[in-house]
Amino acid sequence: MSKVKVMGEIKIKSKGVFNIEDLYVELYLWFKHYGYVWREVEYRKIMFPGGGYRLEIVWIAIKTLNDYNNFKIVLVTGIDVKGDVEVQLEGGKKVKRQQATIEFKSWGDINTNDDVWKGRTFGKQMQKVYEIMTRDRLEQYKEDSYVEVSKLYDELKAFLIINQ
Repeated sequence: MSKVKVMGEIKIKSKGVFNIEDLYVELYLWFKHYGYVWREVEYRKIMFPGGGYRLEIVWIAIKTLNDYNNFKIVLVTGIDVKGDVEVQLEGGKKVKRQQATIEFKSWGDINTNDDVWKGRTFGKQMQKVYEIMTRDRLEQYKEDSYVEVSKLYDELKAFLIINQ
């Protein structure tokens, strides 16, 4: 398996009052909308003495580009929750939110399945010919993947701004 870096690590950090459940749902819907299969590989809750806690969540989302390539986004989220606060919405309804600092770190890679060629007669030569023939397509995948991960960051930024 070989990798092509689409985007290096990017960070977003914000402090305020958030609805953590809405964040989770928002991410789930975004990945689903853009055709990713994703899984949560880590969910850790660390309780602080005297109140508050930290959530550490790692999501890996994979989108199949073709039989040979896929795009993988790794999203690491750290949420330091000081406590719950009550917020009054415009209609007068009171709801519970979390006073927190949220930090996102993410990166994206295009992964190539080199195992397709193993065990085949002239497999290495076929792989090289295929990669030469599809070089332009790989560049287009890199551009498209970069645009998608940028959209994810726009979505995260909008969530952080709207929910404060």
